[in-house]
Amino acid sequence: MNFIKWVMFVLGTMSIWVSLNVISTEQGWFKEPIAPANDNASFMAEAVKSIKKDSKGNGIFVLIHEGKVIDDFTYSKGDEVTRDTVFGVASLGKWVAAFGVMKLVEQGKLELDAPVANYLTRWQLPPSQFDNEQVTIRRLLSHTAGITDGLGHNGFLTAEQVQPLEQHLTKALDADEGVNGQVMVGVEPGTQFKYSGGSYNLLQLIVEEVSGMSFSAYMNNEIFEPLNMTNTGYDKDQFGSNLAQYFDDNGDVRDYPYYTSLAATGLYTSANDLIKFLNQHIAVPATEDSTQDLLSAATLRNMRTPNAATMGIDIWGLGVMLFASNNADDFIIGHGGQSPSLNATLRVNPSTGNGIIMLTTGNRSLAADTATKWTLWETGNPDIYMLKNMIPEMLKTTAIGCLVILFMSLLYIFMARRKARKLAIR
Repeated sequence: MNFIKWVMFVLGTMSIWVSLNVISTEQGWFKEPIAPANDNASFMAEAVKSIKKDSKGNGIFVLIHEGKVIDDFTYSKGDEVTRDTVFGVASLGKWVAAFGVMKLVEQGKLELDAPVANYLTRWQLPPSQFDNEQVTIRRLLSHTAGITDGLGHNGFLTAEQVQPLEQHLTKALDADEGVNGQVMVGVEPGTQFKYSGGSYNLLQLIVEEVSGMSFSAYMNNEIFEPLNMTNTGYDKDQFGSNLAQYFDDNGDVRDYPYYTSLAATGLYTSANDLIKFLNQHIAVPATEDSTQDLLSAATLRNMRTPNAATMGIDIWGLGVMLFASNNADDFIIGHGGQSPSLNATLRVNPSTGNGIIMLTTGNRSLAADTATKWTLWETGNPDIYMLKNMIPEMLKTTAIGCLVILFMSLLYIFMARRKARKLAIR
């Protein structure tokens, strides 16, 4: 074998090995679901077993099949939790806010690809080295507008501390330590995915400018009331004793904060209300008394059309995360929420109406971990979080395999030449 042929053989074999590793990781070939496919009872049993083992505070887990509740599991180290108990859901509220924004798009009051400056009178993006006219509703919804605020919102201890929205956009006082907290364009719009709570603060302002109402009033009038989401809103004080206790990692009760950032992280809601929201996104009828469809099928499809990717994987639509392929030319969609000792998730397969809702306190990732297991069980495909965790092992396996291929090919050449020399001596 001459040198060129040897190089081509080695590179070709390595390419096949790399491709097999990438495909097997993306498809989850070596990841086993926690229960047999389509066996709701077995999945519920295994999920509950895991939740009981890891839970520290309180929560509710709901399993949904074709838009209907199959089973639920509630737990609490304090006051009883029901499907109507209200939890703070942090960033899960971004999906709900995006739904409200798309209502204005359908009404012709917003254009997805128009500069956001067209709709702003109370505040403007500060000048940047990039073209701020490229910041659009679409890019704010999909975290591709180049906003580099770094928010994260801790919220405020009292209602009196809450900043006016315009001040908060200029410099958020509840930003994490070391975070910029300024809503500004720091990356060229449209060039990359960069998660931004500030983008949704800006959308909140745009909704107020266009609707002529407070963000809370608009969402209540246009989304929550039509969907009969009676335990949903942005003022924690409105829920009284129906608000779930907020346990921290040590099992102590803490206070929910007050927020300026309502669209980004300030939503309070219940499992029953989220079931109604979930049913807006499925292709199968859920119940005889299902509420009206607030958005058209075309708009909903637009929301889950890929608008952002990372590592070459589609991960974001318009306000909704794309967790994994659902094997039907669509995605498992949804959103999660996390703040200190709080975790919430809602995921749904639009094609089947199957889904999961989990609202918790006392744990930072229990809901997300449970939803990751559900996605693998529902589709056989790992979600974006599982893929992220699998990549280091994939890279290690790929590198070791390539080294083995190189070593074996060199050993083959050495042995072949040694054999040829022996034959020549004879």
